[in-house]
Amino acid sequence: MMTADDAASAARPDSGPGTAVRQGNARDCVLTLRGASGALTIGELSAATGLSRPTVESVLQDLIAAGPIAPVPAADVAGRRGRPARRFALDPDAATVAALDLGERTVSCLITDALGAVLSRSTVAVESGDHLAAIGRAIGRTGSRPDVVGLAVPGILAADGRLTRSLAMDDLVGRDLAAEVSGLLDCSVVVENDIKLAALAERHLGPPANSIAYVQIGHRLSVALIVDGAILQGSHRLAGELGSQRGMRWTSTSGRGRLTWSTGDEAKPLLERAAAGEEIARREIEQFCAEIAPRLATVALTVDPELVVVGGGLSRQGETLLDPLRRSLHHLLMTPERPEVVAARLTTDGSLIGALGRAFEHGSARIAGVPGVPAPWPQFLAPIPSDGATTTTPNPSEARPAP
Repeated sequence: MMTADDAASAARPDSGPGTAVRQGNARDCVLTLRGASGALTIGELSAATGLSRPTVESVLQDLIAAGPIAPVPAADVAGRRGRPARRFALDPDAATVAALDLGERTVSCLITDALGAVLSRSTVAVESGDHLAAIGRAIGRTGSRPDVVGLAVPGILAADGRLTRSLAMDDLVGRDLAAEVSGLLDCSVVVENDIKLAALAERHLGPPANSIAYVQIGHRLSVALIVDGAILQGSHRLAGELGSQRGMRWTSTSGRGRLTWSTGDEAKPLLERAAAGEEIARREIEQFCAEIAPRLATVALTVDPELVVVGGGLSRQGETLLDPLRRSLHHLLMTPERPEVVAARLTTDGSLIGALGRAFEHGSARIAGVPGVPAPWPQFLAPIPSDGATTTTPNPSEARPAP
């Protein structure tokens, strides 16, 4: 099996000054083929990319050797004379990509082909607190062997990739998850905080914005920041980790970061009653928003985001939550410019989709034959199969959505 280094070398056989140019040309060809409605000829690739025919031929030779591009047999056309022009397309079978979202009690897995088409998904329970064993079972249930994995974890990651703090997974604190999962699955692995990955997914799939303050509201409240289109990490990967401040409490009734309500641990019944017009429930939601707004206002005035995106299970309640939060936040800002407050586009699979996109970025050399090819984000919006289901990969010569 070709490694990521092998694939990258195949796409850039020289190491001189021309390497960056060759990689740029290869990326242009890969993105053009990915956005095409079918296989393309060398002439069509040349016209679409602005590259010369000899350059395109050289790039295709490298990428065919690396694996992501394959010649497509030309269909016979009655009455046509001479040899048909060769056509090329990205090979969906060139790599398999997996995303894993680790939760306190479950591990969810999503598998795609090299074009980003979802093949299968699975969710398994974490037994005896052993998350690594659950990862193996989640992958095994899909029947796939991934080449690249993106892993979403709830907790703080150090610069060296070790999980330094997690309220949900004490068994993994202090461990190098990328190295351990890579050893378990025999593939390349990239690990990132789950809320940051959900924010990354919203950056690419939600309303257009380069700067986002992402607020996940569920059993806990978490914040992640996107600045200039990328996850804001800070010097020690602590940007947005407000829960790491000693004595920090989002609300007067929260404890150890966990939100509580008059209805108990679940806010959904309360929000449903508020939506139905119950005054007591409405006042509790307004009080909650008034308590969390000062922290969010500080974040907004620090990074000046275009959007405040509210994700997590409670975001599905729409304006019942968003309207009082918007009013409380905007009331605290004395500036005429105020970020809009919107619901996340991905309310349930944000971290999983973010991990998938991060896996494509991390494994670009292995998946696309050249580093730096962006993830096919719009592909991830296709309907995701139910747990245990699979889909059929299309022929590379068939139509595909544009990136």
